[in-house]
Amino acid sequence: MNELIPGVGAGSLLRSELLADDRSTRIGAIQQIDYGQAVVLTHDRWKFDAGGIPQFSFLLATPQDVNDPRVDDDEVLLLRVEGTAPLSLERDLHAVREESLRTALSNNQDPAPSVVLDAELDPFTKNRVSFTGVRCKILGTFYEDEVDGQRVLEFGADVDNFYATSTYRVLKPIGDGLATIASYLKPTGRPVERVRIGAVRYSATRRRAKTSQQANAAVEVNIRDFIGNKTALLGMTRMGKSNTAKIIIARTFAVSERQRATGGSPIGQLIFDPQGEYANPNTQDGTEIAAIGANHVRIFKFGADGAQAHVKPLNINFFSENQIDAVQGLISDTLSSDEAGYVKDFAGTSYADVADDRSATTHAQRARLVLYGALMRAGFAVPTNFRVRISIAGTFQQKVVAELGRNPFTQAGSTANIVTIAAADIEDVVDKIVGLRDAGDREANDFAKDVRWKSVEPIFTTRSGNRNVRGWRNLNPLRPFHSPLTRNDPAIEIYEELVRGRIVIVDLHVGAEAVTKALSESITRRLLSRQTEVFTSGQEPPHIQVMLEEAHNLFSSDRYKDDLDVWVKLAKEASKLNLGMTYATQEVSGVAHQVKANTANWVVAHLNNTTEVHELAKFYDFGSFSDAIIASEDRGYVRLKTLSSPYIVPVQIDRYDVALVNEARAAAGDPPLTLDGTRS
Repeated sequence: MNELIPGVGAGSLLRSELLADDRSTRIGAIQQIDYGQAVVLTHDRWKFDAGGIPQFSFLLATPQDVNDPRVDDDEVLLLRVEGTAPLSLERDLHAVREESLRTALSNNQDPAPSVVLDAELDPFTKNRVSFTGVRCKILGTFYEDEVDGQRVLEFGADVDNFYATSTYRVLKPIGDGLATIASYLKPTGRPVERVRIGAVRYSATRRRAKTSQQANAAVEVNIRDFIGNKTALLGMTRMGKSNTAKIIIARTFAVSERQRATGGSPIGQLIFDPQGEYANPNTQDGTEIAAIGANHVRIFKFGADGAQAHVKPLNINFFSENQIDAVQGLISDTLSSDEAGYVKDFAGTSYADVADDRSATTHAQRARLVLYGALMRAGFAVPTNFRVRISIAGTFQQKVVAELGRNPFTQAGSTANIVTIAAADIEDVVDKIVGLRDAGDREANDFAKDVRWKSVEPIFTTRSGNRNVRGWRNLNPLRPFHSPLTRNDPAIEIYEELVRGRIVIVDLHVGAEAVTKALSESITRRLLSRQTEVFTSGQEPPHIQVMLEEAHNLFSSDRYKDDLDVWVKLAKEASKLNLGMTYATQEVSGVAHQVKANTANWVVAHLNNTTEVHELAKFYDFGSFSDAIIASEDRGYVRLKTLSSPYIVPVQIDRYDVALVNEARAAAGDPPLTLDGTRS
């Protein structure tokens, strides 16, 4: 190759990395060039020998024999094939072909197409019509530079000079040369950890690539591009988005464990799993994230019975004081179908104790008393030995005792006003207080005058003003998601696991959509709250990655206008809070422009309509791939653009398998699994 390119000698990296015999093969020359486009002249024989030139192929253009030392030729242009281009003499050659067919038809006694169309051209003419033009986009320029005393391969996304077209030779990168181009990372000064994510794939048809042994040029990415940044996984269902997500998750876990081993902070990963495909093995991907190990993966799901230490209940204890915020969120969403005014009051009021505010805490406790009564009426299982603590004046206690005919109060504080009420008495006590208040009792009215009580009472009584409401009957669908055994709010426990660097999978494939939606929001709200607390205290928040499916439902343009929406807050505040976010969707247009504009990494699989592809075309130069994205339905065949990569690379994503699981386990110091998923 050096003899073919005698002018390229000073650039040793260009030669060794891109232009060496085993890294590229000659396919033609430049016929026409400007600062953005080039037309490559090639021949059928050269294309055949090179294993074909599919659309979107990378090509290299370099000056030929430059003997004049004043000419700088230590640059290599990177081209991408866009389509075909007419050549100057092509019209004349077409005329020759047409004339030969006319002559064959006129002179041959048998006019059948099999005879006429197979008529041989003379060798000279046949050779001339075998030249074709290939239209290419110039992606930029490879050149060498010195950084910190070392020669490095640099890339500029433009052209700073070009020569006469006769100067250039064009090569098709192959093998390690193609891998170098596909895996090129811009030197940025940020940490780099290269990992393989797949192989270069130019087209759906791969026969020539395989027969010429050009189908496995590795594509490596900097896995740190995905940590702390937004990543979009775009494509139709079953096109490999979850497989790609699993690769990113496993690789990120390995980075986290290596950081932990050197005294650094680990990286937590939170996965919302609406289909159960991350927590459970499936035939599509072969294995699951949970296979990384019970010591490192926590699964939260409804109905967990504690038989497995790493599988924890997602259920909430609706009678737990420290879970009242989550309870309120779930009930508010469930009540939203009721148009009564009390629903809005209930959703907008806090029922948690308030530190250093005795009055607010007193009224919160009384409101919870009513709420617990409503839950009992709805059939929620009550925790063993459950009692409610409230503050109630002694004289008013006596009135309630007189109405009940028994004493339900047990003194629990230093004064007689602080009492507890057993579960069996709660409904009766609330009924008597409401009855006394309605009868005009002043103490009962004072006891129940706070907005907290008033917003909960209609749920208990099923009356709001002068109208009947469903009240506690609306809570029936929530019963399966209550567990009297749950001690802590799962959202708090999940955050603690994330801070420890664990992978937390929230398995939501069982449960009503309204309930799983409310739980997801509750968990995310707690995550944002805790990260904000750390940030505002002047400390560095821990690094946490969040994986979201069906992102078009979370980041729509209309929703993005609501600054109080938890998903909008996540999208807007993630970066400063050290929250990386990977979101998957098949509806590119359904995600707010602001989210996409701040997305660092793009993984684009098959999309089936022009609306989504046109939206995608607004970013980078994905528009060049529009037709292919619609046409190619192969699973795992994507167009990849990462933060460190200066151009889009067409990739066949590797399959998430036991080998990758074992790589993650090795980083944590765990033994490998065998091919059947058991420990070796």
